[in-house]
Amino acid sequence: MRPSIAVRAYRAALRLLPRDVRAADGDEMVHAFAALWSRAPGVRTLVHVYTRLMVAVALEWSDALSEARRHTERQRMDSFWRSVRFGLRSLRRNPSFTWTVVLLLGLGVGSVTMIFSLVDHVLLRPLPYPMADRLIELPYQHSGPTFDDLHQFRSVETWAAARTLDANLTRAGRPERLRKAEVSGGFFALFGARPAAGRLLVVEDSDDAAAAVLSHGTWQRVFGADPEVIGTEITLDSERMLVVGILGASFVPPESLVGRSIDVWTPLDPSEEWLSRRDNEQLRIAGRLRAGGSLTAAAAEATALAQRRAREHPRQYAEPDCPTHICPGNITPIPVASLQDATVGTARKGLGLLFGAVTLLLLVACTNVAQLVMARGLARVREMSIRRALGARTSSLTGQLLVESLLVAAGGAALGVLLAIAGLRGLLALNRDALPRADSVSVDLRILAFAATLAVSTGLVFGLLPALRIAGNKAAGMLARRGRGSTDARTTNRMRAGLVIMEVALSLVLVSGAGLLLRSLARLHDQDPGFRTEDIWTLPLSPVGMATSEEWLRRMERVRASLAEVPGVVAATYGTTMPLEFVGGRRCCWNNRPSFSGVESPTLLQMLPVDAGYFDVLDVEVVAGAPWQRHEQEVRPVPAVISEQVAVETFGSAGEAVGRDMQLLDTDYRIIGVVKDHLYYGADQPAAPLVYLPITTTWPGRAHMAVLVDGTDPGLASRLREAVWRAEPELPVPTVRPLDEWNDIANARMRFDSILFTTFGIVTLLLVAGGLYGTLLYSVGERRREMGIRLALGDSPARLERRIVSQGMRITATGCAAGAVGAWAFGRLLESRLFGVEAGDTRTLAASLAVLMTIALVASWVPARRAAATDPMEALRVE
Repeated sequence: MRPSIAVRAYRAALRLLPRDVRAADGDEMVHAFAALWSRAPGVRTLVHVYTRLMVAVALEWSDALSEARRHTERQRMDSFWRSVRFGLRSLRRNPSFTWTVVLLLGLGVGSVTMIFSLVDHVLLRPLPYPMADRLIELPYQHSGPTFDDLHQFRSVETWAAARTLDANLTRAGRPERLRKAEVSGGFFALFGARPAAGRLLVVEDSDDAAAAVLSHGTWQRVFGADPEVIGTEITLDSERMLVVGILGASFVPPESLVGRSIDVWTPLDPSEEWLSRRDNEQLRIAGRLRAGGSLTAAAAEATALAQRRAREHPRQYAEPDCPTHICPGNITPIPVASLQDATVGTARKGLGLLFGAVTLLLLVACTNVAQLVMARGLARVREMSIRRALGARTSSLTGQLLVESLLVAAGGAALGVLLAIAGLRGLLALNRDALPRADSVSVDLRILAFAATLAVSTGLVFGLLPALRIAGNKAAGMLARRGRGSTDARTTNRMRAGLVIMEVALSLVLVSGAGLLLRSLARLHDQDPGFRTEDIWTLPLSPVGMATSEEWLRRMERVRASLAEVPGVVAATYGTTMPLEFVGGRRCCWNNRPSFSGVESPTLLQMLPVDAGYFDVLDVEVVAGAPWQRHEQEVRPVPAVISEQVAVETFGSAGEAVGRDMQLLDTDYRIIGVVKDHLYYGADQPAAPLVYLPITTTWPGRAHMAVLVDGTDPGLASRLREAVWRAEPELPVPTVRPLDEWNDIANARMRFDSILFTTFGIVTLLLVAGGLYGTLLYSVGERRREMGIRLALGDSPARLERRIVSQGMRITATGCAAGAVGAWAFGRLLESRLFGVEAGDTRTLAASLAVLMTIALVASWVPARRAAATDPMEALRVE
């Protein structure tokens, strides 16, 4: 190949390089090739030169493309930040719009995030135990023999049982009451517990039942986190226990089995007599399904066991008076549930209702956001038309609106998170015990991601979409749209009215639900419990270490007498329990079927051993006969008092019951009095059939003192504690509480629901008022020229005012009609949480409608007054 041809071919090949590289280095590369070719012409030189050229081409184009991408990315980032800066300036020019939208989004997002935090932690997250999806529980309490029978199940690989009770810790200083759980050997292994120090309980510990494991919190609070406590003995209920370990701080007790907080764990003692009795049901039982096992298979085996034990032990497990839907075939069932469902319990429905309520609130807030964006978009028609006339593309305008929506959504998300955190703290402080797993509830990264996603999605859907309608129009069309009576203006007004109608309908649902709950709470407070609650102070005690019932009675009488001597105390009494100590469907502590004149009671009756002064101190109304006096407690037959319900069902009337005989556990009683039915277990529970027995005839084991005072002062609680300790220095007094506080605890769930729904309802009403006011105000502004002409032609301001008010009322009435069905359906969902009020209560619905219509009247009147005050000449001159 001639030199000139080779050089020209190489120069042509250099065109593969980027232009800037050719301009900078092309001539030099050609001279270098010519020199090389002149020295060593041939195929080898061509292969070597062109190989290096192809590598250079690839590298140079790679660098060029990378630089181009970086340049494009820099341009995009510059463009994005320019859009952000422009968006911030645009939002800053209209602060009322910006802060209103942020507040509305924050309010809606915060409410939903707050309730979602509860739903997520309580309902959605798995329990913190190994193989939690295979854990099951047998609801209710069971006997020791039943626990033994369960080990025959083929679908369950392991079982564990527990019972909880109070325990008195005796040590230097004041005695302290702890919450103790007695557990079977495999309990900690079932729930994956780990020790922080020492070891946990094992099966061998049941042989002498003298081992104890402290919870991590109790170890820190009571023993000052002293590591030397392991291996030492502590005194629980007058028994020496060896501390063998400290439970890990991360362990969460299975709430449905042992409650939310346990201070000390001890082994179940199989030698105790109560564990061998079928009529003594104190155990809560859980198990783990085998790999491949199912809840259905475990339930089938439980049904078979229930049938078999009913045949073998009909007295304990055949229930002739039990409803069929509760006891199929009149057999006491053995229900089986997943541990997750057992833990959540009835909270699932309540949280679902709350989540539905805040979702409605979010929708109401978002409709207001949509209205504000529409109004602002129409106000920016001139800006959009000028930018489009100057050559702005739809994508550019849309991108700018997208950035503005994202900025507002980010502000709403930040505010929503703050509101959710504050609301969650207030919610849990209001009634922490109302929710299972409440101790684990917090706002974490998962909740923050939910809040951000919710804010951005709502901001885009309800903020960007209405604005895109403005940005997508032709410039000429947007300029011409300002014409009077245009179709677009009428369409916009209809859209705004439709949004308000939806707001009104949603708000009626929330307001009526809040009204039902408020009426329920009022009915609950108005209920006469049938006993005195004011000026009564209570002290639940757990006396232990008494060898005989006579010793127990003597020492409790000493405590009662010591309390009666406290200045300000009028009288003192005690019983196994006090009214309202057990509420929400719980019962304590002794049920039986006594025989009346030789005929066994067909229903279980609640036995309540009490002191002779109980009826006077609590002012329980006597309807027939009279309660026993203190000197009559030892007479035979033993005196007894029954509730009116028992008297009527057994003897036909209260008067007929007095003087009748009753037999219970080989003891003869005589009914000497009948008391009026009272709400011993709370106003939301039906009156229980009660039988009062002298506490001197039983050995209840627990005592609950009550004192009647003639006034309270800040030092009363401490004086009552000191009085107990003067009589019993080693008896803990964990709680000194007025009976009114027990009543508040009993009504806590209803109050919790009422406050939440009422808050949501009030916020929704304010949003509806703002939405209606904004719609009518915008409509008045758009029709300003028309109104000026009407006034100039002789139309009266009053008639114009009535016309605008009637427009607002028509919108509201339409929304109320649409929301009435939803309000009725929502009331049906609330039915299980109502007391004394029907789900379809017409008075509540009528009151809700009246509130909405009144707010609508006020919200409509303000724009109407503004329209009626229009100066006709001024309006025409502006146009």
